[in-house]
Amino acid sequence: MSHKIKADIKKAYDAIAPKYLTWTENTHTVRLSYLQKLLANLTLNTEEGSNPILELGCGAGVPVTQHLTTVPNTRITANDISETQIALARERLPASVTLIQGDMMGLSFADGSFTAVLAMYSIFHLPRDEQVTMLERVYGWLKPGGWVLANFSAGEFESVSNETWLGGREGVVHWSGWGVDGTRQVLRDVGFVIEVDEVRADEEGEEDGSVKKVEFYWVLARK
Repeated sequence: MSHKIKADIKKAYDAIAPKYLTWTENTHTVRLSYLQKLLANLTLNTEEGSNPILELGCGAGVPVTQHLTTVPNTRITANDISETQIALARERLPASVTLIQGDMMGLSFADGSFTAVLAMYSIFHLPRDEQVTMLERVYGWLKPGGWVLANFSAGEFESVSNETWLGGREGVVHWSGWGVDGTRQVLRDVGFVIEVDEVRADEEGEEDGSVKKVEFYWVLARK
């Protein structure tokens, strides 16, 4: 089942990637504001490339990955399940960024590999049990004192799917959520110390031109 979900999501994002890039512009301010919270907490080493950062679900690399590349002495690794998204990112990012296409659950890194891990609007596409596994892996991949910045569904539900999200005609987009209390408990059980813990609503444009508010649970936590 999980394999089908990933194939569905890849196919959907491959098809809607250019539209998604435009559609997400209204969240750029939100994304960058949380990125600034992360950067304000990072103690960056001064040697070139000595601050490795991983982004899960980088999309086209706009605006978050782009901004990360301007932070001195960072070394960016960015992942997305969609080949089209990675192709768009390659056009927009310097060659110094390591781009990895594939399901984030297929990633493997040594313990203590990263100073920070980011996952904006991405982990909630995983089935709920995989979200727990992913956060456990992220904890391991972080250096001692490292940080994770992520957002999750504020609502609790096992699975929601949409075959025509953003007008898509291929694939299916799936979401899952533990809800605020459930996600908070998962993070604490994994071992994270939560520093930023808040629910914020995005205004999402609909196909018919209307706008709906969707709440997300934002977390900045340290190992």
